[in-house]
Amino acid sequence: MDVSLIILVYNDGRRASGLVEKIKDHKTFDHIVIVNNCSTDDTYEVISATALTCPKKVTVISTPENGGYAKGNNFGVRYALDHFNSDYIFIANPDTFFTDETSHAMLCALKKHPEYGVAAPIVTQGCNVWRLTGFASVIESLFLIIFNLDRRSLKKRLISCGHTLVAVDVVEGSFFAISRYAYEKTGGFDERTFLYGEEMILSYRLRQAGLKTGVLTKERYDHLHSATIKKLNNNSKVRAFHHFRDSFRIFNKYYLHTGPLQDLIFECAYGLAYMERVIYDRIVSLFEKRLN
Repeated sequence: MDVSLIILVYNDGRRASGLVEKIKDHKTFDHIVIVNNCSTDDTYEVISATALTCPKKVTVISTPENGGYAKGNNFGVRYALDHFNSDYIFIANPDTFFTDETSHAMLCALKKHPEYGVAAPIVTQGCNVWRLTGFASVIESLFLIIFNLDRRSLKKRLISCGHTLVAVDVVEGSFFAISRYAYEKTGGFDERTFLYGEEMILSYRLRQAGLKTGVLTKERYDHLHSATIKKLNNNSKVRAFHHFRDSFRIFNKYYLHTGPLQDLIFECAYGLAYMERVIYDRIVSLFEKRLN
């Protein structure tokens, strides 16, 4: 049995290298594949230097183009499947951290429960699990306050539920494990998306394939406030939200098969949610100015 970890990185070489230095001795992983997603700075040189410290375990590859999260991670996963014949794949953002014990628990859960295609721990900061029951959930997830309150409520219920492994609708793409069977059955991530919505579509594909998405309620990992994405969007909710719209349009059209009325409702809701983020950014900006 072979287990590979994929770390997709764009202009964030030092953070990715820092993660690799912390986890390269983890026994759960046979291989660590760092995917340079067409970085425009010295990322490739930085991660290549880190790979030299553990050449038998750490591999650096580069994508031919920056097609976003979905395409970049698919590139890394396929490399692991083709070159290492991996049975299980872990995917982690550079701005995460997790223990070997947590990774091992995730692997054991997938091996013991093959009906689960994906398994993830619960994030320490924020919430990495949310509901997705149809078009109504899509509309709800557009609104920042409602969506986050719902996720926090769900997190509390999961932590206190008393079960070790619980089926959920969607887990965040910052850190999770997927079996080779589930990846090949679903086709992995939808490469029509660039950023955001990838895990939502993957979860939908898993359900269509008769597989579950699971959360290990006793395990935790750290996600450093989405540092990589905040860097890309200059810490702006408004800038990030443009990618939300594109991904949700893909989900609505190709997976929910929405009609003209639903599409109109979505566009109106998106406009309102956009204004919510404009107000949010302004409040945060004013608050930061006062602190400075």
